[in-house]
Amino acid sequence: MDKHNSHKPTRRDLFKTAAAAGIATSIAAHGATKSSDRVEKENAKPGTTDWQLTYTRVDPKTRWRCPWIEGYASHASAKAGDTVDLMVSTNPAASFTIDIYRMGYYGGTGARLMKSLGKFDGATQPDPPVGEERLRECV
Repeated sequence: MDKHNSHKPTRRDLFKTAAAAGIATSIAAHGATKSSDRVEKENAKPGTTDWQLTYTRVDPKTRWRCPWIEGYASHASAKAGDTVDLMVSTNPAASFTIDIYRMGYYGGTGARLMKSLGKFDGATQPDPPVGEERLRECV
């Protein structure tokens, strides 16, 4: 055996290891505190329940969906600076606005209004064909 690779740890080695572990723990805790402080500050801002869909409609003819205004986003979530495309169809053609919310706790309200956009001129888009189990694929 090589005597340089099989030495018994000295007190000095133990102190160096303990000091390194303490510094690493301190750095990790400091980073976590900064992150949790940002979350606490964000969640302390006033929120709203206006993001909830409270005026949904069912088409009395089909008993399914109401075509007055429908849409979807190109992404389910986004980071700051990301681009999200919105696809909207109105039937009959009508103007509409878009409200953008950031989801979070916000005192239990669930979201905070970030921006209102519009008025936009809506148009009727063609429905994609109905597939298996009444599913439609929008592309």
